[in-house]
Amino acid sequence: MVQLERLRVTEALTARDNVVVRLEDAYTSVRQKSAIISRLERELETLRQSSAPSSKNPSELQEIQCSGSSTGTEEQTDDEKGINLKRHVRSDSPSSWVRITTPPKTTCLDDHTARTSRASSKLFPSVSDDLKEKIALSSLSSEGGAEKTIATRRSILAALPLPSDIPEEELQPIFLPRSYSLGDFLCNTTGTLKNLLKNYRVLSQETTYWCPDREEHGYFLTPVFKCTTNPRVVTAHRWLAVDVLGHMREPTECFYYKDGKWYYAGTYRAFRMDDLTIQEWELLSTKTTQALIKETLVGRKNVSPQNTYEAGQLYAVGALRVSCVGLQCIGFNNQVYHAILEQP
Repeated sequence: MVQLERLRVTEALTARDNVVVRLEDAYTSVRQKSAIISRLERELETLRQSSAPSSKNPSELQEIQCSGSSTGTEEQTDDEKGINLKRHVRSDSPSSWVRITTPPKTTCLDDHTARTSRASSKLFPSVSDDLKEKIALSSLSSEGGAEKTIATRRSILAALPLPSDIPEEELQPIFLPRSYSLGDFLCNTTGTLKNLLKNYRVLSQETTYWCPDREEHGYFLTPVFKCTTNPRVVTAHRWLAVDVLGHMREPTECFYYKDGKWYYAGTYRAFRMDDLTIQEWELLSTKTTQALIKETLVGRKNVSPQNTYEAGQLYAVGALRVSCVGLQCIGFNNQVYHAILEQP
């Protein structure tokens, strides 16, 4: 019993050390970004002075510009150089260390799925199949707060084209047998429907958001890193980067929950958008944050309230990140839709 308590104390102390390390990394990142902002402000001021009438000599102005350039070189960070940073994060075992590699983000979406689109009063990107162009997803600016960032996400989704085979009538809900979840229902399908549902995803209501202007498109939130437990040593834990897109790189049949009922949404392809900002995290509902934290710790054994609290704090300071995965509707499989409704 005493040995068990010692292990718990050691685990708590190590978890505390992990939080301190993460906060230190976050503080260093903030200082680096502040230095970049200050440098850019100085360069902007220099450009304004050079474009406006000034009493300074050209040689003096040149000296100012050279000074700004040299300062920028000294303050250039790894992010500007495009280096994939690797952080050292302690595991819950004091004698071990874990290296986390930040996964690359996909900032563009193949648009060969946009060959057909429904008529709309809004303009959206048109793509030439011959040139095999791609829709470039613009980087989200942190300026203007979380509301502006959310509006930018929605504008990206609203610019995506719609497939032509989306039904105009209202979708019918899926009636599940008693004591059946949607997952159980889909796993027990038979015949043609089972072959059609080789690749599907059930979207969680707490972590899925739909575009108000074009509700066929949306995005869902998922952790970038997850904590797992060593199967041989239950007190040893590690953080691993997650493939947030997974099988959704390919066309995927999606299902969503609304007003107490399940619906078939259509065929979707996922793409990586910019990660959730700290300001956006603060606006999430308690149900959403708890769902994300639960998913983060799903691979860890013996999760305590302290572990849940620490994970929430790591998200709050930006040490842990939430990936925003865009959902582009690329079709509506009527065969799947009617087969599900007719399933006994």
